[in-house]
Amino acid sequence: MKTWFTVSEGAEYAGVSRDTIYTACERRELHHARIGGRRSIRLKAGWIDAWLERHARGAIVTRTDARGGSDHGTDRANA
Repeated sequence: MKTWFTVSEGAEYAGVSRDTIYTACERRELHHARIGGRRSIRLKAGWIDAWLERHARGAIVTRTDARGGSDHGTDRANA
């Protein structure tokens, strides 16, 4: 198995789109290495596996307020 994947190879390995990989890297959800500044992203299989495991376990949780709605991006002083 290859040591390093390109974004396309990593997406194929994970069974997701390239955009999903780029978004996960941008959000710092997926560990990655940048080669040549911001030009190229490289991924390791273990990093992709760990990212997939976090999503499989439902580790991404949205905090909700007492009314049951999401408080993401709201101004609490005006609520």
